[in-house]
Amino acid sequence: MKKLVHTALTAMLVLSLAACTGGGSGGSGGDGATAGSKEVSGDSNKGSGEMAKIYIYQNTGALNQKPEGSIPDALEEMKQMYMDELGIEPIAIVPPKGSEGEKLNLLLGSKDEVDVFQGDWDQYASKGAIIPLNDLLEQHGQDILKAWPQEAWDYMTDKDGKIWGIPRGLPSVHYPVWIRTDWLKKLNLEMPKTIDELETVMKAFQEGDPDGNGKADTIPMMTDLGGMNNALMGAYVEGGNSNWLDPADNKIKPVELAPGYQDYLAKMADWYQKGYIYKEAFAKFDPLELLKTNRVGTSSMWYSRITLLFPQIKPNLPEGADYAIAKDLTGPAGKLMTASRGNTTGMLITKKAKNPEAVIKFINHQYKDLPTNTLNAAFGKNWKYLDDQKFEIELLSPDLRYAGEYMLSLGLATENKYAFRDPVKKMHADYLNHEITNVSAAKMPLDATVVYDKDRLKQNVPMLEDLDRLRSEELVKFVTGVRPLSEFDQYIEQLNKAGLQMWIDEYTKQYFELKK
Repeated sequence: MKKLVHTALTAMLVLSLAACTGGGSGGSGGDGATAGSKEVSGDSNKGSGEMAKIYIYQNTGALNQKPEGSIPDALEEMKQMYMDELGIEPIAIVPPKGSEGEKLNLLLGSKDEVDVFQGDWDQYASKGAIIPLNDLLEQHGQDILKAWPQEAWDYMTDKDGKIWGIPRGLPSVHYPVWIRTDWLKKLNLEMPKTIDELETVMKAFQEGDPDGNGKADTIPMMTDLGGMNNALMGAYVEGGNSNWLDPADNKIKPVELAPGYQDYLAKMADWYQKGYIYKEAFAKFDPLELLKTNRVGTSSMWYSRITLLFPQIKPNLPEGADYAIAKDLTGPAGKLMTASRGNTTGMLITKKAKNPEAVIKFINHQYKDLPTNTLNAAFGKNWKYLDDQKFEIELLSPDLRYAGEYMLSLGLATENKYAFRDPVKKMHADYLNHEITNVSAAKMPLDATVVYDKDRLKQNVPMLEDLDRLRSEELVKFVTGVRPLSEFDQYIEQLNKAGLQMWIDEYTKQYFELKK
């Protein structure tokens, strides 16, 4: 049903764009948000005159700390600041939690105003929903252009050189292996350097009762499918969790066909059978609740599962409890971790935006005088610097009045320009400032710089979604023992019957067309 709703909304978007947008600046539209969304604007006429208005669809994640949004007078205070400083009136639309994508499609396909939002540019450019930004950035976005390196812009640029969005990320390392250092000390173990040593540590955590509760209930590794593949696969697969180029026929192929993949599967299945991998790893579980139990010895999940969650519960754990990254882990095929490629997610400007210049000016202001203006956009007046270098900060009150509705400069270009002097936030800030862009600690995907045309992939590989689902589902079956490894050849035959050759042909064609 969810897939049908998404398809219907996408069709509605495509059919409605021509009627609701005209030329590059967009058609006329009302000031209200679509029913079900919440427009957060205060008094939109107060002091505005002929002032340009920009409508911000706040789906960036900026409101994670206060999803219900700002206290109205605090939001109005921030809006007035931007009106006074920039001559621009920002109006934020906060979508209902959990249906951001559906509400966005409805907005884009209606006469309601929406000027800027976060999304994958290749998805929306192909539907004619957004505009290229080259001229706008050159004229009004000099600080934005300076903030991001060329490799970030490469992910925002099509083969014709059109820039479709403002970047959000860079190739990064998101899946390190974290280990309880106090448990290592208690069991007289060294920080592991190899996958075999990591296995030894997990075995000791399982058998040595490091949490001291007298029960054999320790969880040697907390992980999930993405964490397992990206944190560990590189130990056995030369290219890590990545497509690879088969020298036998010079074609791009999925990692399942790469040398070493079956060895990786065998090791993960062995760990799961021995109880080293959390038994609910591939089901839905709450990492925070699991960490609260004081039973998790290592984690290979997305880094923030430790950096954001562990500091929250650390005061309730035994004295000395801590996690540290097991750096430079290697296996028979080299580094364990695979870096995350850059992506096409960025801040996009809609085709129907009446004031695209004002949108760029507004965002550019947040990239100017870093990190001051970004911090204002994120926290309002609820923060201060703690050093002369304008790097360490603290919030003045944990009770946020302004929640960040106008924050549009998220990403590594701004988030590594400051750090909280706060035990709860420091671990996360330290990772962003010292670890996340250290891609030398991981294997870079072969096609990391290739922005595949998703529409072409779907068109030329009709069974693409079925292939992706099959790959994930069968991997889990092999690891959990539901399917024996002796059936791996049968699995590959399943992939072939599902259209794997079309997958190989299309990815190979695009790879050689688009590789930079």
